[in-house]
Amino acid sequence: MAAAVLVMSSLCCLAWPGAAQAAPGQVPSNRADFNNDGIADLIAGVPQASSAAGQVSILPGSGNGPSSTGLKVITQSGAVPGSPEPGDRFGADVAYGDVDGDGRTDLAVGSPGEADSVNKERGNVIVLTGSSQLTQGDYFTTANDDPRNPAMARLGTAVAMGDITGDGLDDVVGVGLGSGGSGGWLVWRDSATKKATTLRLTFEDLKYVDVAAGDFNGDGFDDVAVTTVDRHGRARAYEYQSAGRTGLTYAMAIQMGAGRTIDAGDIDQDGRDDIVIGQPASPEVDPAYGGTIGGQVTVKLGQDYGLYYRGHTTTISQSTPNVPGEAEEGDAMGASVALRDLNGDKTLDIVTGLPGEDSTVNGVTSADAGSVLLLHLSATADGIALKSATGLSQGTGGIGGAGEPGDQFGSAVTAGDFTGNGTTGLVLGASGENNGDGTTIYRTATGTAAFLSKSIAGAPSGSRLGSVLES
Repeated sequence: MAAAVLVMSSLCCLAWPGAAQAAPGQVPSNRADFNNDGIADLIAGVPQASSAAGQVSILPGSGNGPSSTGLKVITQSGAVPGSPEPGDRFGADVAYGDVDGDGRTDLAVGSPGEADSVNKERGNVIVLTGSSQLTQGDYFTTANDDPRNPAMARLGTAVAMGDITGDGLDDVVGVGLGSGGSGGWLVWRDSATKKATTLRLTFEDLKYVDVAAGDFNGDGFDDVAVTTVDRHGRARAYEYQSAGRTGLTYAMAIQMGAGRTIDAGDIDQDGRDDIVIGQPASPEVDPAYGGTIGGQVTVKLGQDYGLYYRGHTTTISQSTPNVPGEAEEGDAMGASVALRDLNGDKTLDIVTGLPGEDSTVNGVTSADAGSVLLLHLSATADGIALKSATGLSQGTGGIGGAGEPGDQFGSAVTAGDFTGNGTTGLVLGASGENNGDGTTIYRTATGTAAFLSKSIAGAPSGSRLGSVLES
């Protein structure tokens, strides 16, 4: 079926096919369900689209998984704040939640290349409302006239949502790499007051940054965890604990190996959220915590005091017993991570991409063809343990095609109930597929798979679809 592309404009008032109205005060489920049909939708950020002006594609869930029927393609046009300009990178990261308490799912989109009248790399975070069918919203950026120079923050490199103040509304967090020596920055916005607070993250400009929200100490208020890699290749992680109604105030260093990617969720269902950090480059990991050639992922469990102290960590790599593949330089395990319950046992599992993994078929090696690992976890008296692991690549596990040089299968990963039948399916990105057009692959819980190509997702050629995925 041909994709029905809807570019947002101020004249757009069409009902989203299948959309249902949420009752006032209704609490949405913890899924990316923008048309309110009870089925998770797929969000694909495409920051490289249209000379890196960027876009976000939303593929509604259906009985057959993410679908082009009802596809939304959102750009900075019409009533969406800003205008689509080369280099904005709208869609560099995305997050969802309910910022206004109306029971409809809202969307936050990072645009780190957004310029103001003075600074070309200030960046911002745009928040689009579910009640407007994601056609309208507002934005926030770093503080004006701040002597600490946050105006070159590249804010929106990564975004997250969580109820930081405990008022029932999801608040929005944006982080930026910094540029020109400004250092890294974090801005959080209280959804009740719309007040945005600018906090310094690092004094060094960053090469990589990612952010996740969760209640890491079980006090009923969401906290924020950030993982960073600075321009010298040193990785550090930080926790901003909520101070209740005051929100976020300052950061504490998390005593663990940091990396480039992060996700949060309550793995062991103890009422405290946990984190997994992806560490795809071993030289970036502090020697005290041990990096593995080829990359790794590290889980840290939430405690009554949060994430600060050492311990309660588990590291998994391709050197771990029963994990498929060999740990080889450049595999980049951990380049993407997601925490999801893959098998319905109420314990969250890890999906992680290895986009640098080489594929060898009939003696022919394809560099950076990529692969994905499904790491099934179990809760133990001491924390969590690896129960089993499954490797996926193109040409295996029901996935068609074959790995080709530079496909980078595993460039982004996510999972969700995209059919509404209570099972969890995977969506896996291969941003280098077809000479940089990129693609995504939907794999059901039963192992069948289908390609969600650029035409299905409404992405232009050369836009590296599959680099940003969320559900």
